[in-house]
Formats: sequence, structure tokens, C-alpha cells
Amino acid sequence: MTTSLYIFLLSLVLTLGLTPLAGGLARRLKILDHPDERLKKHEKPIPYLGGLAVYLGFILSLIAFKFWESSSLIGVVGVASGTSLIVVLGLIDDKYKLSPALKLIGQILAAVALILCNMRLQFIHHPALSVILSVLWVVGVTNAMNLIDVMDGLASGVSVIAAAVFFLIAAQNGRFNDMYILAALGGAALGFLPHNFPRARIYLGDTGALLLGFVLASIAMGESYSQVNPLAVLAPILILGVPIFDTLFIMFLRHRRGVSVFRGSPDHLALRLVHRGFTKQRTVLLLWAASLGLGAAAFLSIQVPMHWSLMIYLSAGLLALFVGERIGGFSMEPGA
Repeated sequence: MTTSLYIFLLSLVLTLGLTPLAGGLARRLKILDHPDERLKKHEKPIPYLGGLAVYLGFILSLIAFKFWESSSLIGVVGVASGTSLIVVLGLIDDKYKLSPALKLIGQILAAVALILCNMRLQFIHHPALSVILSVLWVVGVTNAMNLIDVMDGLASGVSVIAAAVFFLIAAQNGRFNDMYILAALGGAALGFLPHNFPRARIYLGDTGALLLGFVLASIAMGESYSQVNPLAVLAPILILGVPIFDTLFIMFLRHRRGVSVFRGSPDHLALRLVHRGFTKQRTVLLLWAASLGLGAAAFLSIQVPMHWSLMIYLSAGLLALFVGERIGGFSMEPGA
């Protein structure tokens, strides 16, 4: 536990200090997010590359303490290599705007790097099915975190909460490598947050949002959740409930309108809450609270017998349907 605390603090301090430097680099390289009339309504161009600072804080602290403890990277190679691939992909996309197909190929390659290091869905015993579903899970969650990165502090704050819940589960099950990875990720995301909330001076960009989703998806696959009931394998769906719900919600709304799911549109849960009268800061705080509540429910679900766990998941499902019905009944398109 002490090592995890040191990793967390080093990652936090590194990211806190590196983020302004990353912002300066983004300005010099002109890697900026420019406002438009439709989706991007900030007042002036905001630098990307916040994700580069998050990556450096995460990877440097993780590698330093792994070598200090065991003189090897055994146990973190899959996440470190896959994350590095994701970061390269994100940096290229932030600068040159890759096509959805190229981004998908890059994400699949990063997921395969995990599988080659034996990080896959452990509860599925059929090898081919396990590989296919593992790739779908990693790619899906990676993009889900990217999709919720539409408001200052949202993706990074949700990631801090998710990392904390996964950390508690890893500690409960004695999975030290997972604890180190999550401590590094939580510290990096928290170190970035003061630069991004309540008013952003720098953005994560695809680099950071994809990184956060990828690491959380990776850890979710390798966890041992509970011997109490088999439904415990569903805990990651609750822990990552905010980005997963937002992704499915957007896909449903766009499909209903006959719009490509790859086309950007203001359908996001956070933007709809603002449309309903919430301030942006209050919306982010509300979704942080939702993420914390879902994480607490997930942690509880792995401690209780199966019938109580089933009630938790059914309640969460009904709540998701209720929220979707209440905020999905109006158009967010300009002029609609």
C-alpha cells in the first residue's frame, strides 16, 4: 500500500508540473482546439497535449517504482506497451485528425498488445471468444471515455473515481501490479484536473482521453472480483457506467435519427443536462457524483450474495432507462 501511495504522489506531482509545459508545446506546434459554430463553443483556441503530460506522469512513475521494487516490468508490460501505442495514435490524431477507420485499427492493435501479454476477459474460457470480446471491450471503453470528454474536467474526474474503485477491488484481492497501475493513473488524472476544471486552460485531447479509457478497460479485464457471486464480473460496467451509458445513449439517438454514429453531434448526456438548465460546472459535479454512486454500488455488489447483487444491477438498469427516457426526447441539433 505504501508503494502505491508513493506512485500516486509522484504521478500527481509530475503531471501537475508537466501540464503547463505540454500546453506551451501545443501552442508552438499549433496543436489547438479551435471553436466552431456547432459543437466547440469555447471563446478562443485551447491547446491540446494535456494527454501527453498525463501519459508521462503515468508511465514514468509506474516504471520508476516497478524497477525500484523488482528491477523488472513484469506485470505491467501489457498496459505500458498498449498505452504507448494509444498515445502515439492520439498524438497523430490531435495533430492531423485521423479517419475513424485508422483510429479503430490503431486501437485494435493496442488491444492485441494486451492480449499477447495474457490480459483478457478471464471469465470467458473459450480462447477465440475471449479474444474477440476482449478487443471489443477495450476498444469500446477506450472510445467511451473519449466521447464523454466534452466538458471541462468530466473525463479526468470520472477516471479518478473509477481508478479509485478499481484500486479498492485490487487491494482487496491482493493484485499489487494492478494497484500500482491504478495509483499511477489516478495520480496523473488528478494532477491534470486543476488545469482543466472548472475552466480549462488545456485539453486532454484524444491522446489523454483514449489513454484513460484504455488503461481502465485493461485493468477491468484482469481483475478478480468476487468469490461470493458470479455477477461480480459485471462490476466494471457500473464502475464505468457514466461513459458506457453516454456511448450507448448517443448510439441509440443517432441510429434513431438515421445519422452515422461516427458523426459528431451534441447528443451527449452532459450537453443535454446543460440544455435543461444546469451550469457546466454543476453538470460535471453531478456526473462525478453519479460515477461515485455507481462505483459504490459496484463495490457493494461484489460483497453481497447473488440475489442482492442482482437487485443492484437491475436497479441500475432501470435507472439508466429512466434517465435516458427523460433526457432523450428532444433534439439538440441547431435549428431543430
